[in-house]
Amino acid sequence: MGRIEEYEAAGLYEPASDGAAVRLELIRWLEEQGFTLDELTAANEQQALAGLASDRHVAGGPRLGDAEAAERASVTLDDLHIASTAFGFTPLYPAGSDIGLTEVEADMVGQFNALAAMFTEAEAIGFVRVVGSALGRVAEAAMSLFLTDVESPHMESDGSELELAKKSLEAVGLLDQFTPLLDVVLRRHLAQATLRSRAAMIEGDRRFSRFAVGFIDLVGFTPASRGMGPEELRTFIRDFEGSAHDAVTTHGARLVKLIGDEVMFVTPDANAACAVAHELMVTFRSERAEVQPRGGLAFGPVLLQGGDYYGEVVNLASRLADTAVPMELLVTEGLDEAADSYRFEPAGRRQLKGFPEPIVAKSMLWSGDDTA
Repeated sequence: MGRIEEYEAAGLYEPASDGAAVRLELIRWLEEQGFTLDELTAANEQQALAGLASDRHVAGGPRLGDAEAAERASVTLDDLHIASTAFGFTPLYPAGSDIGLTEVEADMVGQFNALAAMFTEAEAIGFVRVVGSALGRVAEAAMSLFLTDVESPHMESDGSELELAKKSLEAVGLLDQFTPLLDVVLRRHLAQATLRSRAAMIEGDRRFSRFAVGFIDLVGFTPASRGMGPEELRTFIRDFEGSAHDAVTTHGARLVKLIGDEVMFVTPDANAACAVAHELMVTFRSERAEVQPRGGLAFGPVLLQGGDYYGEVVNLASRLADTAVPMELLVTEGLDEAADSYRFEPAGRRQLKGFPEPIVAKSMLWSGDDTA
């Protein structure tokens, strides 16, 4: 049987189809990359033929059974599953009961023992979950970037499968240049986190640190988003998140998370927190007339856990933002006392959800002429 007949028998190629010539080019190109007929057939069944070469470049190599991976990593099978789950690893196709780790991945999972030897197992697992979650978001962002700027335009212009396969392989090839930079970025962020921790340290109490916590959200975003098309919504979210990230970073604070149309940030410097809030309020009020910002700031002891912040101060800032009206930034008395570069006016006593007694709030005079 000739090769073309084999392709037909495997369901890879239909001579009568419109794209038969291009499909044949793709199959032969993939075979030149070293893929077997069985691998091509399996990928085709998953409708992933054009991504086969890029998939292998991202995380290729022979895949081990779980028992074999545990032996290579020098961990128990239970520990392999615990660590793999913490990293966010799920079985790749074809789906099966085994996770399907490569030798390199198994070696990395084996490093979990080193973490558990220095820290408690619970804290080590928590740290690995943070790493897995953070890198999972990086991966999703990278995929979104490719889909938006490469694959979608390619499909809209009726580009061929072979061209898409080559573009996919070229895109993931950038990983070889990009991933070493993650080490540089991580070390820089670790240095910055160390400085923030020292600045926020409370004498005699290592459980809590003193931070200013801020929340800014957008009133009217949900109804406004209903009238946006995909491209308009994507642009709005990109600009919103970009403005938030740049404003927070510029003032030496840390962007903790973006929750839909809400920004959470922290800094040990109450004046810096006011500067961030001021810039975000000014920036977001000019984005769309029907969408207006509001926010809350609080200052005091918080618990840092897993890269996030917890405690009454965090809840206060969040609830103040919830109760503020558009264009209003509410702060606690503690924040007022700690921020000496900004002025505030009484905003009455606010009954906040989850707090048994009303909270004395103040409103920051946040326009450019009202800062001290």
